[in-house]
Amino acid sequence: MKTYVATGNPGKLRELKVFFAKSPLQIVTPRKRIDLDVIESAPTYEGNALLKAHAMASALRERRVSAAVLADDSGLEVAALAGRPGVHSARYGGPDLDWPSRRAALLDELRGVPPYRRAARFVCSLALIEPEREPIVVRGEIGGYILEGETGTGGFGYDAVFLYPPLGRSFAALSEKEKNAVSHRHNAAEALLAMLRERG
Repeated sequence: MKTYVATGNPGKLRELKVFFAKSPLQIVTPRKRIDLDVIESAPTYEGNALLKAHAMASALRERRVSAAVLADDSGLEVAALAGRPGVHSARYGGPDLDWPSRRAALLDELRGVPPYRRAARFVCSLALIEPEREPIVVRGEIGGYILEGETGTGGFGYDAVFLYPPLGRSFAALSEKEKNAVSHRHNAAEALLAMLRERG
């Protein structure tokens, strides 16, 4: 099933292609770029994923394309910050900051917080819209801790400050294979595939 992904994030797109490589979903991107101007106003990841999916589906209909659409909304929740930045993760510190500046702002806000109080989790919601069918929305999570500085050169977003305890390294210090086996996006993808199998 040809499935267009509503994301401009190349890291997310690369991971989703891996997760669904052997599934019924054939992950594709439009030949002509679609710039989605979506205001992520929902208070939940699930709501924002649906907003993105519906926006992409509408843009495809304008091009007379009928296909499935997959959208992702994800974020980082830090216990010591009462769950922030949460759904605002991609805009944390202001919409004009780049990712190194966002990570720096997060570390600065946690300055002086001891390691045992730096628990955090990554959350990912995936929304799949198929023509003439009810949307499927799922969630995946993974727990860890926020480091006191960046480590690793891989990944994207907050990966360099997120410690995954079972492997003792940040997400940015893991290989793509290691990260993709345990990440929040992997867990959401597995939940989506389970729902698809159940629905038939």
